[in-house]
Amino acid sequence: MWSPAGTKPRRVPPVPALPERERRQREAVNAVIFGRVALITLVATMAVAFSDTGLSLTRHYPFGFLILLSGGLGFAYTRAVRSGADVNALLTTQFLVDVAMISYLLLFTGGTSSQFAPLFLLAPLMGGIFLHVRGGLLFAGAAALAYTAFYASERAGMIPPMAYGLTERLSDVALKLRLILYVPLFFIVGAIGGAIGRSLREGDQALNEARAQLNRALFDTETILENLSSGLATIDAGGLVRHWNRSASEILGIPAGAVRGRHYVEVFREGFEAFASRLRETLEQGVEGTRYEVTVRTADGRAVALGMSTSLLLGSSGERRGMIALFQDLSEVKALEEKVRRGETLVAIGQLSAGIAHEIRNCLNPIAGSVEVLQRELQVEGENARLLDLIVRESERLDRFIKELLDYARERPLRTEAVDATTLAGESVELARRHPSATSAKRVAFEPSGAKVWIQADLDQMKQVLTNLLINALEAIEEEGTVSVAVRQDRRASNGWGRPQTAPRAVLEIVDTGAGIQPEDLEHVFDPFFSTKQGGTGLGLAIASRIVERHGGHLEVESRVGVGTTMRLWLPQAERPARTVAHAA
Repeated sequence: MWSPAGTKPRRVPPVPALPERERRQREAVNAVIFGRVALITLVATMAVAFSDTGLSLTRHYPFGFLILLSGGLGFAYTRAVRSGADVNALLTTQFLVDVAMISYLLLFTGGTSSQFAPLFLLAPLMGGIFLHVRGGLLFAGAAALAYTAFYASERAGMIPPMAYGLTERLSDVALKLRLILYVPLFFIVGAIGGAIGRSLREGDQALNEARAQLNRALFDTETILENLSSGLATIDAGGLVRHWNRSASEILGIPAGAVRGRHYVEVFREGFEAFASRLRETLEQGVEGTRYEVTVRTADGRAVALGMSTSLLLGSSGERRGMIALFQDLSEVKALEEKVRRGETLVAIGQLSAGIAHEIRNCLNPIAGSVEVLQRELQVEGENARLLDLIVRESERLDRFIKELLDYARERPLRTEAVDATTLAGESVELARRHPSATSAKRVAFEPSGAKVWIQADLDQMKQVLTNLLINALEAIEEEGTVSVAVRQDRRASNGWGRPQTAPRAVLEIVDTGAGIQPEDLEHVFDPFFSTKQGGTGLGLAIASRIVERHGGHLEVESRVGVGTTMRLWLPQAERPARTVAHAA
């Protein structure tokens, strides 16, 4: 509870929950309390009914007092239970008071001749049940002492032989026989109560252990099912979805609350027709299947390829009780297969291109050399001079293209070392600032954080990648703008890395404020020979992407037309290199 405004807030600590066993014990004690009040009320009413006189306040007030006393004691006992009093001490007090109350009842109903004398058996019986055999024998002794005291007092003339005339007095022989029978009976009942209590406790303990084992089994089963990497759905014979695990919700984008307890036909409608069809085949026709491939379309419009298996749930007599469906998202597998196919195609293109490039270079070198000789030896002017210059420039451009083509076709071996990504970015920025594309209106901004982010990389090749990306960013800015560079650590998943990573990765981010890339061109920017830049070869980003992938990383792009483009390099982090200490000779 919060205190009033203007004072310091104070929370009342929550009341701790009672253990299950103690809670049930206190419930049993409450049942005994209410049962006692009901029994005393009934017995007192019977005592009045057995009276040989009409209802009279002067003659029957002891029974009214007994009812009020039992009600007051019941209320006090209940308050004690709620306040957390010791249960065993409270029960001991109750059963001793019960012996006293039964003695009070016998005092007004004929003493040892009273028809209510057998009520003394209740104290040892309940004492044995709740307080073990020792408690049963204790209250048996108390009951035996009280009954014997009545007998001795009557024999000595200390108690009127027939109090209020409610019961006809028995003969001395009958009373002596009662005493001989009741006293050992009290102890026998106490021992029986103790045995019953022990059996009840052992049964309760066995039940608790069975319940705990069942809960553990249910918990383990539920935990296993919930943490499966595959989606799991169980459907009963009536078509109601009974289980829908967390992976199923993540794969299909449907929360468990929207599925459980509903008919599968109601849930899997538009976009899930193929999925529902497989469920129907198994549930209604008994057709089981493994490794089905179906495609569904989720609520957000994503097309998800699923690998699916279904099997029947059969009862002991072979009747169909339902079915199980297991399914996995095959999007990453499909993407990997496409990547492998694309890689194989690109390798073939690269090998073919390398052969063509060699042949072109073999022809190009004599042409370029001959033109240079003609320029030196002939004094050409006007249109002829311009044509010779054009041949030289185009020969140089063609040579650069061939060089890039050979770089793409022939992968240079990686010579990796521990490299500080911040330092690498700084050196690449300095190179980009000296490029002709960098002007006073096109600024490259980089503010190192000071923290070192280590990667395992080939310094020269990774610097080539960053420099190429920076120059592309500068060239994407038409007149005025900024290229921002940042280096950081990140645990999130990139577009090509699937699920979030547990280990942090290095991220090098290059953001420009250029014209942006058209949405239909985004998926092709890393394809060889694809370029939207005038005079571009279309190999720069393809080479950069291949170098990053060979480092175990991923290169991704985000762009908005009219806003700019972000190139993001995700690279695995490396261990910080050990320091070397030079010792003086």
